[in-house]
Amino acid sequence: MQFGRARTRAGKPLRHDGVVRRAEAPARLRLRHSNLLSLIATALVWSSPVLAQDKVAQSPTGEPPSPAAQVPSLPPQAPSDNAVPGKAPDRIPTPASPASATGAPFSLGSFLIYPELATSWMYDSNVYFSPNDTRLSDRAWIFSPAIRAESNWAKHELDFHASLDSTRYSTYTSENSNDFHLSTEGRYDFSANTNVYGGVHFSQEHEDRESPSARNGLTPTQYHQLRLYGGVFHQFGRVSVRVAGTAQQLTYNNVNFLTSSGAVNIINNSDRDRWQYTGGVRVGYEVTPRIEPYVQIAFDNRYYNSSVDDLGYERDSTGMRYLAGVRWNIPRVLKLDAFAGWLRQDYRDPRFVDVTAPVVGAALQWVPTDRTTVSAYLDRTVEETTVTSTPSPSVLLVSSSYLNTYASLGVEQRLTEKLTVRGTGSLSHVAYKGIPRSDDYYGATLGMSYRFHRNLLLDLSVTARRLNSSVPTENFNQYTVMARVVIPFSH
Repeated sequence: MQFGRARTRAGKPLRHDGVVRRAEAPARLRLRHSNLLSLIATALVWSSPVLAQDKVAQSPTGEPPSPAAQVPSLPPQAPSDNAVPGKAPDRIPTPASPASATGAPFSLGSFLIYPELATSWMYDSNVYFSPNDTRLSDRAWIFSPAIRAESNWAKHELDFHASLDSTRYSTYTSENSNDFHLSTEGRYDFSANTNVYGGVHFSQEHEDRESPSARNGLTPTQYHQLRLYGGVFHQFGRVSVRVAGTAQQLTYNNVNFLTSSGAVNIINNSDRDRWQYTGGVRVGYEVTPRIEPYVQIAFDNRYYNSSVDDLGYERDSTGMRYLAGVRWNIPRVLKLDAFAGWLRQDYRDPRFVDVTAPVVGAALQWVPTDRTTVSAYLDRTVEETTVTSTPSPSVLLVSSSYLNTYASLGVEQRLTEKLTVRGTGSLSHVAYKGIPRSDDYYGATLGMSYRFHRNLLLDLSVTARRLNSSVPTENFNQYTVMARVVIPFSH
């Protein structure tokens, strides 16, 4: 079997007692390709009178994104999938989720049941995210059964969701994976102006080879995510108040790694395990039924299970976010949430560089015609990383985090009742803190979906990806082709 050269991190190889620290970057490793499926964030549609912006954290390096340090909430109507940002930019051409079955859902008591089965075939031109002279390609099948249950009540709401993504590669079979997602979310309405809500999400995922923090394992790094959130909403006349919070736990598995001499060592990932707590208060004022300015203050605290990592750094941090924004909603035509403010993340270890930066963001969904949807997204987040840099043989610099600025634009056009085409583009600028490195990720997707039957849909897409890094050995180009058959069951 042929193996490719892994792109290494800009770090100094460090070994201790046969355990490889994640800052290590062996010059050449034998790798097999990473999976292609993004984290699936399951979301309940709240029906509160006034709601906050639907903000999603981005993570261009392929690491699980941090929960946004804001008051969790969701839009009154879920936007089309091409408007929902994935990892920044989308790492794999996951197609826009096809429309649900046009027939009636199944019923179980007072719940509506939506089962779905999808099978995808994918060609990847650069399975290792390697430089052009070392690219290797592969093909994969992805099997994705899913089911969701939604309450059919006049008041309150309770939803359940379960899905599996089972990926099987043709050549690099060590990259085969089984990711799953389980969630339940609900809302209790005390009155038309007051409700409480909450949810639990648990998933098993793995990091892409694209991630600089976990690129060199013989198999992808598997991790588990537990996310809990809850909040309360109340409307005082034209004034709305929302108080909410999120707790997220990330637990990583260790993986084997092959040295240049052929020995097998272990990449220790246990010191990446952590809890992240975010929450805050949002106050809005309804100037008109369509326009609501608001202010928000939120905290973002991150606590690691290990007091120090393998390199002796304390990675705990505390942060704050201060935002002011406006929501503009024209029913069935325009939905805009724009904000600006300031963020700060302070690290316990004095050797780490703290993060302070202005924040500008927006989420737009515009429906100029009944067949056209335009979506745009802009955001900035602080994400964890283990990337290092070695400017000289005796100097090792460790990054505390990176500041990620992400933008995307998508257009979806329904040509006929059965045929829909779409195009999306995304850009992500990553500025690492504490090391001399910055990355620019570019992504573009063209796709189409055709409904043969109310219970059968075909989706085709082509995606191009590019990384321009200040560290030239990190650069890559990649294109992927995906064909997906979806069976949304109904009767």
